[in-house]
Amino acid sequence: MIRIERTCASFRATVIMEGEEIGIMEGIYLTQWFLKTRYHFTGTFIRFIPVNEKFNRSGLTVDILLHDQNVMVKDALIDWLSDSGKGTFRAKRIESLI
Repeated sequence: MIRIERTCASFRATVIMEGEEIGIMEGIYLTQWFLKTRYHFTGTFIRFIPVNEKFNRSGLTVDILLHDQNVMVKDALIDWLSDSGKGTFRAKRIESLI
């Protein structure tokens, strides 16, 4: 049984890799859903703007800080990234910063 539980959106977020800021994401949409016995977190973004061109690729595992939601998306794997900068990600967990 799949049950979508919660979604949230953020205009802009900070992307962190190994404790360092590597860029920003714009237009993030995060969905939390439950399948069988565990939660899954998936999301999309409109634009990823890295500070260095070497981070402009899919396959990176990053943390995404949604400032206006007070949420940190932990261990997010960027699945797909287009030439225009939009893409998708899957995360292992989310943490509240409150």
